[in-house]
Amino acid sequence: MAEENFKLDTRDFDIKFDDLIKNAIPGAVSKGLFIAGSELLRMAIEEAPQCPKDIGDLWGSGGVKVIDDESVQTYFNSVYAAYQHEQEPGKFNYTTNKGASHPGPKFLSSKMIRHKNDLMNLIAEAIRKLSK
Repeated sequence: MAEENFKLDTRDFDIKFDDLIKNAIPGAVSKGLFIAGSELLRMAIEEAPQCPKDIGDLWGSGGVKVIDDESVQTYFNSVYAAYQHEQEPGKFNYTTNKGASHPGPKFLSSKMIRHKNDLMNLIAEAIRKLSK
């Protein structure tokens, strides 16, 4: 089974991130990134537009991977995740009776845009807690 991935451009999110990293204790930023990535994944499943669900393999393919103190990957990597997210013509079929009542395209990236300040606050809070 082939794996398809898609990436989310986070340049706007990263603008103030360098200052945050320079002033953080080691490991705190990574912990904060993981927390924020996990929250983004939760939002993609629970908040409209939701990540679609049919038999659960798309939801189950979600993950969070901290790359370094500057980046985190939050992803769904099932075979059809990318075309469900991008809503490629003829390749999507959202069901509303199997766990996602409001599925739709951009189920991951829309949350990044909508909640960027909340996600940054989660990172900052993790740093504050770990620096005490």
